[in-house]
Amino acid sequence: MKEVIENLLREHLYLHVLLISVCVAGILVAMAVDLFFGIKKAKLLGQATTSTGYKKTCEKGKKYFMPFAVLMCIDIIGCIILPAPFFAMIWAAWCIFCEFKSVREKSWTKAELRKAEKTMNIIIENKDDIAKMVAEIVLGHSSLRSEHGTVGEGSSLRSERDAGLLGAVRVADVIKERKYEEVYHTD
Repeated sequence: MKEVIENLLREHLYLHVLLISVCVAGILVAMAVDLFFGIKKAKLLGQATTSTGYKKTCEKGKKYFMPFAVLMCIDIIGCIILPAPFFAMIWAAWCIFCEFKSVREKSWTKAELRKAEKTMNIIIENKDDIAKMVAEIVLGHSSLRSEHGTVGEGSSLRSERDAGLLGAVRVADVIKERKYEEVYHTD
């Protein structure tokens, strides 16, 4: 029995532990490289490197290593059947690929994504106001008609188009007035 256990340890378990250790080291190195380049990009953009940014790296570590621990246990249990810890190796390859993509992203792309996200949040927050204004433009009632005159039967298509453009400009102005400071001057 002792020989069987020693044989299992030599042929399977030691190899699994070694490969799992290499996977862990690979993930940690990839995270460190991403952190380094993230700090470098933040300095280039003039953004402050705060503890919030560093906490994101810790959260990312949790997201990577919690599933990795489960997969590692599955690989250890399956070390009798499987010649290598395939599940842990696949997960580690995925995590390293994600870190590689993160490092390769252009810093201005990330800034544009953040700006687009903030803009969408404003639109979602003001959806009722925007819906009312669009209804005014499309249906043609309320203040838009009274301010700019009614579009009657004898008026040209140009007048209708101009009224629509005025309404669209009005929507944009309201959004700018209400949220410009919030979007572009707070972080």
